Amino acid sequence: MTDVLIHNVNFDERGLIPAIVQDAGTLEVVAFAYLDNARLAKTLQTGETRFLVDLQGSADLSEYRLLDVRANSDGGSLTVLIERQAGEATERETVSLMQQFDKATHSASEVALVDVASMEFGLTLHKLYSLIAERKETRPEGSYTTYLFNSGLDKILKKIAEESGEVIIAAKNRAPREIISELADLFYHLLVLMVERDVKLGEVANELTRRAAPKKS
Repeated sequence: MTDVLIHNVNFDERGLIPAIVQDAGTLEVVAFAYLDNARLAKTLQTGETRFLVDLQGSADLSEYRLLDVRANSDGGSLTVLIERQAGEATERETVSLMQQFDKATHSASEVALVDVASMEFGLTLHKLYSLIAERKETRPEGSYTTYLFNSGLDKILKKIAEESGEVIIAAKNRAPREIISELADLFYHLLVLMVERDVKLGEVANELTRRAAPKKS
């Protein structure tokens, strides 16, 4: 079963391909993993979600069933759609960023302008940063993140340079799906760099806030 060759996908030099695992009902990103040919083949042939869990095994997808596996336009990444099985509905803890707004100083119209998708993106970055930081500490065998940290800063910087170039090429080719895919790769490697150099997401956010503040005359 594991010797089946998957076509129309581009595995990297380590034989891995990034996969974003997404709840089809809520659009929540449930997991981010790098799959090899064997685990991808098992997923497609069995329809089981357990093969989607990265080798260090932190994500729990036992309550989900597989809906679809889609190769993005360049074949360099995957989007995996899953859904919660009947009878497995559980209440998931969420974080509301709306609580950060002072209702006494913001009108209803101002709050309505909040981009919920942008909030979800921020939460996703936070979760991914935390996962990367955990893998730096535990160094699980077979993890691409472990490979980057073990290879050192120069390798991480090289990957950022490569991913930046791929973003530029996708933009020049006016290929929206490719841009999205390459940006996702770039964001991931930037987060790896931040963890490696102990730069917190909040520190970058504070710097952006400082720059966006009105200049005093």
